[in-house]
Amino acid sequence: MRKYAFILSFVLAAAGAYAQNAAVQPAAKPVNQFDARGKRHGTWVFSQPARMGESSSSEFGLYEHGDKAGQWYKMDADGDLVAIETFKNNVLDGEAKYYDKGHLTCIGHYRGLNPSRANDTFMVEDPVSGVQSLRVIPTERGTMRHGSWVYYDADNGAMTREEDYQVDELIYRKDYAFAKPDSAEAAKLDAKLPHNKKPYYQPAAAKRVSYVK
Repeated sequence: MRKYAFILSFVLAAAGAYAQNAAVQPAAKPVNQFDARGKRHGTWVFSQPARMGESSSSEFGLYEHGDKAGQWYKMDADGDLVAIETFKNNVLDGEAKYYDKGHLTCIGHYRGLNPSRANDTFMVEDPVSGVQSLRVIPTERGTMRHGSWVYYDADNGAMTREEDYQVDELIYRKDYAFAKPDSAEAAKLDAKLPHNKKPYYQPAAAKRVSYVK
């Protein structure tokens, strides 16, 4: 819960900034409020209780007159980050980060479709020929993967895969293989490192250097 409160403070700060931009008094306001038309507006916090074998979770972020906007945070039952996703016009649009027990596992990018139109148009490039062409996409799809997606190992942060998408189509992928050392063998190697040896090495007194401020 301490992590949850820490991140929520940033969201509330963002809400204050939004209020200033909208020429509204920046006084503190409670969460989960509605605008004059009865639409969600400002900071909202949702809690999902455990059910049907799934653990409890929570999420919070900003609404702009009924539409999700900006960064939304998802947390698990322990208060660890699960995702930070960016919204525009109530659909995923922009950078998204995903976590496993608070450890970053993926950074990807979405392209949201304009909900005010029946179709949206994109300029795409053939990854082989380099020829560009227009692609018409029905906006009922909501959002698409578009741009780079990078995956990481949750334990050591090493990059495991790179992908690139154009309007939800995978056009590039590269996997990075790395060997996870056996835990017993890793402990042996770690014990041999200089900083883990005792007594620590100390140079002769004549070779030591003193730094005085």
